[in-house]
Amino acid sequence: MKNRPHFRPNPYYEDLERMEEAVMSILHNLEMENTEIHENNHKLKKEITFSRNLLSQLLMENTCRKKLVPLKQESQEVHLDCALNQKYLVDFNKKDKDQQRPDPASSGLRKCKRAGIGHTPVRELPEE
Repeated sequence: MKNRPHFRPNPYYEDLERMEEAVMSILHNLEMENTEIHENNHKLKKEITFSRNLLSQLLMENTCRKKLVPLKQESQEVHLDCALNQKYLVDFNKKDKDQQRPDPASSGLRKCKRAGIGHTPVRELPEE
């Protein structure tokens, strides 16, 4: 074994291996950081989308509320008009029934009942 020459490694090669290890370590750290940034970016995109949708929904709800106020007022007016019309019709029907009640003395129906003819009223001819 002593006859064998002693192999001494090249000092530049050792420096090159140390530099490669340092570069590979930096590359690994950058890849990990890139993965983390990509995940954070994806989460932020989801939050932005959610916020935009939420804002859109809030604006739509606000618009609907603004449109709803006049409709509620109009609905109340219509209900009030309807109640007044019903009261007017009830009063009108009462007055109409009062006016249509025949006088029992001038009714042909009373004469028919006395005569026993039935329930058909006797028409009186107008005088000439």
